Amino acid sequence: MTEAAAPMGLPARPLDGITVVEVGVWHAGPGAGAILGDLGADVIKIETIDGDPERGEGGTLTLRSQEIDSPGWSLLFELSNRNKRAISLDLTTDRGQQILRTLVEGADVFLTNLRPGAKRKLGIEYDRLSAVNPRLVHVNVSGFGPRGPLAEEGAFDTIGQALAGMFYVTGHDVPQPLPVVVVDQLTAQTAAHAAIAALLARERSGGEGQDVHVSLYGAGALLWSAQLLAAAALQSDPVVSYDRIQKTPLLSIYRCKDEHWIVGTNPGRAAWKTFAEAIGAADLGETPWDVDDRASQEALYARIDPLMLERPAAEWVAFLRSRGLLFAPVQDFRQVLGDEQARVNGYVVEHDHPRLGRIALPGSPFSLGKQLTTRWKAAPELGADTDAILRNLGYDGAEIAVMRRQGVVA
Repeated sequence: MTEAAAPMGLPARPLDGITVVEVGVWHAGPGAGAILGDLGADVIKIETIDGDPERGEGGTLTLRSQEIDSPGWSLLFELSNRNKRAISLDLTTDRGQQILRTLVEGADVFLTNLRPGAKRKLGIEYDRLSAVNPRLVHVNVSGFGPRGPLAEEGAFDTIGQALAGMFYVTGHDVPQPLPVVVVDQLTAQTAAHAAIAALLARERSGGEGQDVHVSLYGAGALLWSAQLLAAAALQSDPVVSYDRIQKTPLLSIYRCKDEHWIVGTNPGRAAWKTFAEAIGAADLGETPWDVDDRASQEALYARIDPLMLERPAAEWVAFLRSRGLLFAPVQDFRQVLGDEQARVNGYVVEHDHPRLGRIALPGSPFSLGKQLTTRWKAAPELGADTDAILRNLGYDGAEIAVMRRQGVVA
């Protein structure tokens, strides 16, 4: 990707000049650091001497990426830790604590998703770090929030899905999770959003930092805001399972000649006659549909479905759109990567990756008129920037060598 320069007076990216220090593992916390790095922040990831466990296990269960994962690197680790520098540091030692405090003195944001007990043990709670740097925005990512009976407990994506009601939207009789990284990623997005909001608040307050709390539970609840509102207003759980027969033909999915699917989003009845004429069944336009009459709905679809098998999906979408009807292809993930609409808007961007080669990777979901919002610097090797970071803090080569022999750094 060729990057254009920002106009005079603006940094190339919105967060250029912002420093983030991260002590986190897995995705929900580190994923927020990656997003801040996308936007230009200098993100320094502090790992233990052994490294983030996601390096060795991240992609196995969720992304099924065992065939390309390797010792010290996984596909999910790449997603969580792009655009960062890495220092391997033992924070249980006095020397490690000294280095941490020095890093925090020059930081704008401290990001962690360790459990409260671990934070207390390592001395990385807000009260202790804000004493070092009162301007610090201290972002805490947790399973359940800072208060309540679960405040000290840990969680992963699936538990966030379970608490937020997501197990009941899969359309199965037995409650089950979505087998994708969804709540972790939304939590990462929310934490990055919260960090930027707190940075703006700091500027408006004359430099006062604050602690910020984001959780899997809270992010999951946000995702289902409409369903929670309906449950509260109606005093009953809204129906979220998908039954095609109970959908109007204008809001349904259809298999096409090439075995691909399309979906319509045409509310109301105004477009019914247009749709019937477009598919070659003008007489249906005079036939009212009734989603509560299952027999008539099944008979209606028995007429429509064979007609939809007469053209491939792309042809149907183009034709129906030309008639003013809202239809779209139902894409799989590989189709998204190759979709022209995604590429021209930067939602998918080509990059040269040191491990993966030339590859299409997720870009930014938004764009700014005068600044860049997309980059993908490969996730660092364990301790890749330890020496450079320590030298920048004033340590010389001999001191670094001693700390390495003592196991303080790696």
